[in-house]
Amino acid sequence: MKLINLFFFLVCLNCFSQISNGKIEYGLHISSFEGLEKTTRMKEAYAKAFENAQFLNFDLIFNSNDSFFSLKDGLGIDERGYFYAKLFSGYKGVVFQDNEFSYSEINSEIGKFVIKKETKRDWILINETKEINGFVCYQATAVKTVENGVGVFHFPIIAWYCPRIPLSYGPNGFGGLPGLILELQVRNILFGVNKLDFKPNQIIVLPQRKDYKIVSEKEFESLLIKK
Repeated sequence: MKLINLFFFLVCLNCFSQISNGKIEYGLHISSFEGLEKTTRMKEAYAKAFENAQFLNFDLIFNSNDSFFSLKDGLGIDERGYFYAKLFSGYKGVVFQDNEFSYSEINSEIGKFVIKKETKRDWILINETKEINGFVCYQATAVKTVENGVGVFHFPIIAWYCPRIPLSYGPNGFGGLPGLILELQVRNILFGVNKLDFKPNQIIVLPQRKDYKIVSEKEFESLLIKK
């Protein structure tokens, strides 16, 4: 009996290691963040974003070479609240990603651009685990630095990645870890798994990136400030 159990364990482990194609649906959760929801300017926007976050769902479609992250069509309680929830989420447009870079398509008031960023960060890998949808995930932490016309800000990042799915992708262009990110928290914004749909026997063809001008994140921020 022990040999049979060991056999099935090894077969399952081999199947997990072969996962390289599929789709993940992430939901969005916005938690309170001290000070942000209390300011007069942001109070209404934050309240509406908090209320409508539950209506935002995102798809990450991936194969062994690339991934494609996008917002699914949906409606919130009201159009303005849905807009605020999307704004707070940090989602600016569809994101293409490979093992080294992410490419975010931006269709803004100052033009159409692709923002190219390195996915590698100064991740700190922590020996702490939790189970997400039946997969054992490990924690990694980092810091996101945002520099704009107001100042320089540093936000904490917590990622839970799955080594049994050895792909360095994640929601909204985050990645660079030794496993697919199944849960991601940036400041008070959380992307969590709703559905997992792995397709080990299918070839997944991703959409093509638009031929927009490629700029760095810093270059795009400079263009916004000038505007």
